[in-house]
Amino acid sequence: MKTSNKITGIIAYVLSSTTIAAASSSTLYEKLYRLTEKVYYSEYSFSLEQQQTIAALADQIEAVASYPNNTSCGNKLSVFQEAYKWSYSSQGLNLTSSEAEKFATDVSNKLCPATYFKTFQFSYNFAYKSDGMNKTKSSARSFATMISDYEAASFYTKNSVQCFIDGYNFAYSSDGMNKTRSGAEEYATKLCLG
Repeated sequence: MKTSNKITGIIAYVLSSTTIAAASSSTLYEKLYRLTEKVYYSEYSFSLEQQQTIAALADQIEAVASYPNNTSCGNKLSVFQEAYKWSYSSQGLNLTSSEAEKFATDVSNKLCPATYFKTFQFSYNFAYKSDGMNKTKSSARSFATMISDYEAASFYTKNSVQCFIDGYNFAYSSDGMNKTRSGAEEYATKLCLG
């Protein structure tokens, strides 16, 4: 499909959604319209590299426009505060104050920080708990960072955390594949994280 056709289709989809109907979205509407118009009238004069860049951007716009409805980006300040408190507490990462501040800053600067933080907590808890992967705090944190970054890169559309947990539990269970913890982790990684 031509890039201009794809972008036009995406914009039509975005503009037909209820969030665009709000009066505060008129500038977004205007920007998207101007962008579509600009791409449509100049697509044939773009170099191959520009066409590839525009196609990649169109894919990103499409992914953002099709965010799951439960994706909540949150307020950076409130996410920072929540991430700081959790990472500083013994029920969380049990970091020092400066480490917790760095962690909270990193989380609040992510794409959709509230969803990123929830994904991180969920995957960290599974990785750290004995009825999960039984990893050390450090290994659990690395795992949670890896899977949260993977989810953020896919705009939170893959639900890879739940896929990983289900795959891991099946592979590790004696009623399932009866693999070792490392074998179950390898299986779930291939299954859910490609």
